[in-house]
Amino acid sequence: MGLFTLLEKRLEEVIAGIGVVVMTIMVFFQVVMRYVFSLPTSWSDEIAQYCMLWSVYLSVSWAVRERAHIRVMNFINLFPQAIKNGLVVFSDFMWFVFGVFLTWHSITLNLSYWKDPYFSPALNIDQKWPYLCLVFGFGLMTLRLIQIYYRWWFYGDSIIESYTKESTTNASVSKRLRI
Repeated sequence: MGLFTLLEKRLEEVIAGIGVVVMTIMVFFQVVMRYVFSLPTSWSDEIAQYCMLWSVYLSVSWAVRERAHIRVMNFINLFPQAIKNGLVVFSDFMWFVFGVFLTWHSITLNLSYWKDPYFSPALNIDQKWPYLCLVFGFGLMTLRLIQIYYRWWFYGDSIIESYTKESTTNASVSKRLRI
């Protein structure tokens, strides 16, 4: 597996997973320090918050790649395949426009922190770094939407179902078991 393939397949989930682990450790550390030793720390809460933000916003992109965002498909499934595809393309186009809008505004927000720095109270971290998660999260979300349609156009991958190996395996097992 090449580096590009590894990054394409696992980038968001690895970073988000590490963020969740670090966040859990920091919260556990804070609970132990506060209730066992009566020595609360402010910095562990701040690290946990930053890890949660990065995990959440990178997971948005991960869910787009896996086509795992919540959709109301009952209505769409009432139509033939051509109309289903048209409805999904329309909704994804609206999502893409919204993603471009959010990416643009997150860039302008982050640029404002570069112009007028603001520092966190406990760790004195310049807030341009934690707020960069918005740029990466929304930017990767938008790029993943483009990637889905690229795969649909050039490789014939479905735009309705997830195109990962795991979902294909689960679908074939379900068909064999008649689930």
